[in-house]
Amino acid sequence: MPETTLEFVKRHLDVEMQSESLHQLPIDFYSRISLYNQKLRRTASSGSSEATVRLVKRQTAMISGMTRQLLSIRTRKAVGNLSMQLLPEERYIVSIRDIFERRFDSFVDAITEGKPSFIEFAHRNESMRNMVIRFTKHTNELVGGDMRRYGPFEENDVASIPAADAAILVAGGEAVEVRIRQ
Repeated sequence: MPETTLEFVKRHLDVEMQSESLHQLPIDFYSRISLYNQKLRRTASSGSSEATVRLVKRQTAMISGMTRQLLSIRTRKAVGNLSMQLLPEERYIVSIRDIFERRFDSFVDAITEGKPSFIEFAHRNESMRNMVIRFTKHTNELVGGDMRRYGPFEENDVASIPAADAAILVAGGEAVEVRIRQ
């Protein structure tokens, strides 16, 4: 009897949990799981019975949980060491996590070693960061934290403004953040 996708993911998770080093995954590991989940969702949305829909949701949740756990274990093992044993998708995640870890460590070191210039740099860098937002309603002209004028804006206008100001607009329901793919 062939191995189900649920058993496939569980087997790889078990091996990864029992090993100190990274376990070699099939190159199409994540694609295979994604395609299977796509088929499951189609099954659940094609006028299936309530019982089928519940079973599909349960199986999707189990696969998602195991995949999350597996990816977490693998990235934790690989942080600081972009191992060639990782799949390309995993290296993408680890590289971002590695940047976070280095930035986090540098920040804590600056505090511990009494380097206020680094703290000021982080503050200035974050204060100068912009956020892209889409306005959900008319918004009058505003003056940003950088003392520049922005607007006025109409519904569905998109703008890049200082992140602190954008966060206020988003919290007030006047705009939503636009996520830009990298």
